[in-house]
Amino acid sequence: MLVPTLLQQIAAGDQDAVARCLDEYGGLVWGLASKYLSGSDRSEIEDAVQEVFVSIWLSAARYDPAKGGEPAFVATITHRRLNDHRRKSMTRRRDRAAFIEAKEPSRLNQTTLPTRQDLEGLGEEFARLPEDERTALWMAVTRGLSHREIANGTNAPIGTVKSRLRRAVLRMQRALGVETPDSTSVGGVA
Repeated sequence: MLVPTLLQQIAAGDQDAVARCLDEYGGLVWGLASKYLSGSDRSEIEDAVQEVFVSIWLSAARYDPAKGGEPAFVATITHRRLNDHRRKSMTRRRDRAAFIEAKEPSRLNQTTLPTRQDLEGLGEEFARLPEDERTALWMAVTRGLSHREIANGTNAPIGTVKSRLRRAVLRMQRALGVETPDSTSVGGVA
């Protein structure tokens, strides 16, 4: 009598087989997810791995050992789900960028271009920023780092980084004479 494979056991409702499946194929799925989603943060990779395993378990009844090995079946499902995840992620990023661009139409025209005096004022205001705000703003503007990347680079909590950036931006806007609805109430920047 043949011993059922892990996927056959899962399809039969064996809850212990689910944990064994994680142990058996966790490294394979994680490795592929890390490769497919390189450049993504750990939480996105973890989400993708979770989606893959749910898909594997939902597809367990379709596994037929006569058509191929279990690792190949798992790798095929992993490949398909990771491609789907990557496509959805790229679409979300593209949609988010389009939304931001549409939401904030360019305010620059010939009458609002910064003057040399504006730029000098910005430079002076930047130099007056507290060091932690100046560092966060510099990392965001010159390197294009995300809040999380700045938090990691400065060993500060992400909420603190967001607050520092917000205060710095409000100060810079004030230096240009740009009034925002909350410029008098956020972080004591009035």
